[in-house]
Amino acid sequence: MNDLYDGSSSLSATEQRLAAELTALADSPAPTALPDTSWSIRSGRSRLRRRRLAVLGAVTAVAVGAATLSTAWPEAGSGSAVQAAGSGSTATVPVGPRVGPDTGHDPLVVQATFGWLPAGFDAFVYNKGFTGQPEAAQAKAIGPKQTDAATDFNRQLLFLTVYGAGVEPPLDLGAGVGLRYRVDTAPVNGRPAYWVGIAPGDPSAGGQDRTLRFELADGRWAELHASYVGAPDNVANMMAQVAAGVHAAPQAVALPFTITDVPPGLVQSGSSLDHGVEATRAYPWTASVGFTLNGKPITVSARPDVAPATTAPTAPAIPGALQLPTTCRSSNGLKLCVSAMEGEAPFASIGGFNGLLDRVTSLGTDENAWTTEVFN
Repeated sequence: MNDLYDGSSSLSATEQRLAAELTALADSPAPTALPDTSWSIRSGRSRLRRRRLAVLGAVTAVAVGAATLSTAWPEAGSGSAVQAAGSGSTATVPVGPRVGPDTGHDPLVVQATFGWLPAGFDAFVYNKGFTGQPEAAQAKAIGPKQTDAATDFNRQLLFLTVYGAGVEPPLDLGAGVGLRYRVDTAPVNGRPAYWVGIAPGDPSAGGQDRTLRFELADGRWAELHASYVGAPDNVANMMAQVAAGVHAAPQAVALPFTITDVPPGLVQSGSSLDHGVEATRAYPWTASVGFTLNGKPITVSARPDVAPATTAPTAPAIPGALQLPTTCRSSNGLKLCVSAMEGEAPFASIGGFNGLLDRVTSLGTDENAWTTEVFN
């Protein structure tokens, strides 16, 4: 295991069930996503850090929650949008899922997007809330396999996090990890940057991981964490270039459906877009919005109404995922579903699963037709 936060914490049973809800995307059991240990452990560490410091950071990284399924958009890895780190340049077009201005009608708003990625990083996850942090929006880019072995499911991963204004990221990462060290490096876009190292003068985050922190133009701190990327010395320049191209601004992620007249009492609790078969482990993309009603979770999800990819890697099932009560319907090329781990009974006041599905409108598979005006 190469993640910096290995062994630090695990997600609660409720969070695991919430993640499992995202797998219930068809009338018949859908293939389950691979457990994303890096994402889960980093989420757990973030929660411990939040309790320890009593601060709320606005976060952006790339994500799957505990173990979840994620344009005319620019092609990842083109390398043309940004120059070398420290040159003062920034990318002009975000790489990955399409985003737009935040008008307050989109449940999935991220604080930063990638502006440049190496070749092969062509799958993405945007996640908010399903990591167990309701205030957090996270982004992840997924790259090539770590090795050529057929049994190796590990993909190279880049996690992007933006901390809240005035939040200084700690070097003491708490129980299970302990003290890390600031190892200065060249500025990123002319602003301070450093590696989070395992020893004084050692920029490695342990194993084949590295963590680069850099100050943004507005004074906030961002963090780029790489997992499964090979020897640390081989990725330092790549990470500096990725950091130099980061777009730091609130952006709403376009989703493939709208939800009209959300019933009173239904509180939005999480959202995600996983884009690329390596992100979903089954489909070209999946999207979800989670709610609670009187504390009971319920999820609206969508995917293309197609058979799962036969080349997608198999993975162990998430406990409880296949038994999740779910109602689905096909519309305009999408499979739209509503699911809840406690069944329909707690949601009788909003008409049950069909009552919520009736409020969902499919925007189809043409991603140019998707919208950031999700709630109307």
